[in-house]
Amino acid sequence: MSHLAIFSLLFIFLFNFSLATNTIYNVQNYGAKSNGQTDSSNAFLSAWKAACASTSPATIYVDSSNAFLSAWKAACASTSPATIYVPRGNYLIRSAEFNGETCKSKAIIIRIDGTLLAPSDYNVIGNEGSWIKFEKANGVSIFGGTFDGQGASLWSCKTSGKNCPKGTTVR
Repeated sequence: MSHLAIFSLLFIFLFNFSLATNTIYNVQNYGAKSNGQTDSSNAFLSAWKAACASTSPATIYVDSSNAFLSAWKAACASTSPATIYVPRGNYLIRSAEFNGETCKSKAIIIRIDGTLLAPSDYNVIGNEGSWIKFEKANGVSIFGGTFDGQGASLWSCKTSGKNCPKGTTVR
């Protein structure tokens, strides 16, 4: 194969690769707080929506529950692969449903370096069924991080025989 053909193929590859750079959606820009006390659910969903609407690859940088939902909205708006990033820290997520029904992006990566915390009072979300739920969200991959449901007090309630809420799940 001639040097010109090899150079041409390399140029085309590198040109296409440069077009596929990710847009980053930082959930802190959508209002997320990493203090473990502020509900950041909406910020996560807003970032998700923005990423889903994007026409280029997107990265969502996550920092809390409202922030997480905001990040999700941003990622869903993307027509290209998107990444939601959760940096180190503790992020309180009261309850969040990530609905992918209107997502344009066919591949969303959620990269977590921090900890997602459920409310410490199990009565806050104890009967909701789901703490974090992905509904009709195809092509979602989650890497790293910790999901801390803070369930010790609920388990204590259940072992005591008291009338306790059912509890919630991540699904």
